[in-house]
Amino acid sequence: VMEQLMAGEMAAPLSIHTSAGVPDALADFVDALQPHLPWKNSDELDWCVSLQIEGASAVWAAIDMLLQELILTTGAKNRKKVAVGANSYHGPPSTSFGAKAPLWRKNHQLKYPVPSPFCFKSHEQLIAEYETFLNEHGSEIGVIVFEPQWGSSQAALPWPKDLLTTYIKMAKEHGIRVLCDEIMCGLGRHGQPTIFISEAWGLDPDAVTFGKSIAGGVFPLSGAIIKKGRNTLQANKCSVMQSHTYAGSSIRALMTATAVLKELPNWFESIAKNGEEMT
Repeated sequence: VMEQLMAGEMAAPLSIHTSAGVPDALADFVDALQPHLPWKNSDELDWCVSLQIEGASAVWAAIDMLLQELILTTGAKNRKKVAVGANSYHGPPSTSFGAKAPLWRKNHQLKYPVPSPFCFKSHEQLIAEYETFLNEHGSEIGVIVFEPQWGSSQAALPWPKDLLTTYIKMAKEHGIRVLCDEIMCGLGRHGQPTIFISEAWGLDPDAVTFGKSIAGGVFPLSGAIIKKGRNTLQANKCSVMQSHTYAGSSIRALMTATAVLKELPNWFESIAKNGEEMT
């Protein structure tokens, strides 16, 4: 770009207002992302990605898309609540989903019981409490949010794999859409040889988020991917309410993210080894 401009020639913009179009680098990013989706049959799914600027917006976007898809496909207009872990954090407490609410009560969400290093309960106790929670609130919950490995909460405690798998299975049995928030733990930081831990553990969520580090932590870029529903949302002319003017508009961010997605598999063996050692 700089060479073209210095030569007095026209050059593509390094970012473009999303109302005006999308940069060419977007297609390369989507192509690089698809092989790493946490679903084995991703090429058969009508998945889609919503690009955002930072983590909290990606969580909002994922929940937004899942609620719209759920209501459109099932007609369950009463399912408008969101379930979050009792000690969870998914963005600034006053404006984001998560357990902390320093300014007011979040009437749109409910808290479910989770394992904690500060208050020990057996898996059997937790499952019993969780079952009671689902029996009481399952019919009004549209989306439940899990962070497969805790980031800013729970002292970075990983979920026990079998317990998390059970929680997700029980939520799906109640017709609840499942979101795995991997903004903190995705991109190989979970110690497994995959981009998303949802793939490594076979969690099969309905949506997954990724965070700023996909663009090297230098350029602002995050996003939400839903497993299915693109065609439904498109047919009903739906859009994501949560967005930013320049979300997914930066050529530099998209080029960096594409390079990260292509480079990370070269490190999977080392990541897995480090994961074993840390365990």
